[in-house]
Amino acid sequence: MPDALTLPLTATLVRMRGTDDAPPRCVALAGEIGIAVSCSIYAERPGPCRDFAPYAPLGIGDDACDRARRRHGLSPLALNGVR
Repeated sequence: MPDALTLPLTATLVRMRGTDDAPPRCVALAGEIGIAVSCSIYAERPGPCRDFAPYAPLGIGDDACDRARRRHGLSPLALNGVR
């Protein structure tokens, strides 16, 4: 992960810039929330991002995903309109 995108948390652990801001917005998030967004480093994204909402590409959210979406005024993800 490029140093310019991270902030140190401990001697061996970093976090993505922007994730501690209010409201949080990862520096790698491109686009406008609620319209269209994407991760600008998706192929190289860190482990926590890989673990977060693993079924989102299928239109299936999870509790953490739902909470994050609610913070931005968005409804939960649904598969074929069913959650």
